[in-house]
Amino acid sequence: MTRQELLDKLAGAIAEMEGFFSAQPTLAQRNANPGNLRAWRDAMGRPYPTSGGYVDFVAWASERFPGASREEMSRCALEEGWRILRVLAGQYIDGRYTGAKPPTVEQMFRTYAPASDGNDPAGYARFVAAKLGTRPDQRLVDLVTA
Repeated sequence: MTRQELLDKLAGAIAEMEGFFSAQPTLAQRNANPGNLRAWRDAMGRPYPTSGGYVDFVAWASERFPGASREEMSRCALEEGWRILRVLAGQYIDGRYTGAKPPTVEQMFRTYAPASDGNDPAGYARFVAAKLGTRPDQRLVDLVTA
């Protein structure tokens, strides 16, 4: 698959695992944060606003686009939430958080969703690997074939 296809599948699997597509309202949905990211900084190093310990892209959009309609702010918040999740996933693929060594799916989720945060990294990795059609011990970068 292409790198973009991998990023899209990876982001979608993460969002599913984080409850973004749940019928019940979730924090990920309220914050337009499909990856339940805890922190992010813009290109100038300024932190994005947070709510409940997670990046709040709705608050970001309301600050960035004052006077925009609620629908427009929601659209911008969702676009930014997905964009940032894909950027972060790309950074993981490239080894930014694993000592410049491209990680396996399981290595990624030991960092992305650590047990110290109450997560099950191995279970998370199995879920995402299944969605990607691979194994948890597969290096993400090796999934890019085109």
